Amino acid sequence: MPNHLKIVVIHVLLLSPAVICRGQEAAPVRNLALIAPGDDGRVQQYVQLLQPTMWRELDFVRQTCDLTPDQRRKVRAAADAAVKEAAQAMLKPQRQPTTMIASKAVRDGIHDALKQTLTADQLEHFKTETAAREAATKKATIQSVVSQIDGALFLAQDQREKICAALDSNWQPEWEHWLSMREHQFGEQYLPQVPDQQITPHLTAEQQTVWRGLQKISFNSWQNNGRRQPDDAWWTGKIDNTAKAKALKVKVPPPKAAGGAP
Repeated sequence: MPNHLKIVVIHVLLLSPAVICRGQEAAPVRNLALIAPGDDGRVQQYVQLLQPTMWRELDFVRQTCDLTPDQRRKVRAAADAAVKEAAQAMLKPQRQPTTMIASKAVRDGIHDALKQTLTADQLEHFKTETAAREAATKKATIQSVVSQIDGALFLAQDQREKICAALDSNWQPEWEHWLSMREHQFGEQYLPQVPDQQITPHLTAEQQTVWRGLQKISFNSWQNNGRRQPDDAWWTGKIDNTAKAKALKVKVPPPKAAGGAP
């Protein structure tokens, strides 16, 4: 085995306990069977945790749709309802990571409201922008994770291209959470659980040995860092009413007489 691969293996073995420990911190185990249905306290807790997800989606809607005040209020109300429904669903056992299901439920609830609220032109524009966002997220996620793999396995150019193509053709929407690993405490040290079948066919025997020894973790994040202050006034229409009220109070000076003093 080349010296640089031996160094990688030793580094991984030394870090494995820390990786496992930190992985447990990221995804605490909850006994969902012990959560009683209708637990308002827990539902409210999940509502708070889902607020950043809701506001990120509302920010995207605001940037891509020229909403009227009435449309804003309807979309905002639908977003609140979607968050509450997703929070209640969090109390039930799930096969997939609960954060992925909840985030998708919030996003889907907002999108359903847009279908009922937007004009045909607005909705078409929103769909175009959404497709562009999804494509950009997909590309960024794949390039990010392949860059991490390259740092551990020293991939050749053709290997990078083949792995990128494999991940692209087998893309799963929940993989977008991989991109968040670099934004949080894990940094560049740990890999997400990338499916082996998309990676190992493109590796050498020595690289496969190192790949099997690398610790992969299931990243479970609410992605609630760095959120700016929500702009409720814009969505409720209060900001428009305030602006109109101020405009009415402004006294317009009378026009100056021709030839008068300046």
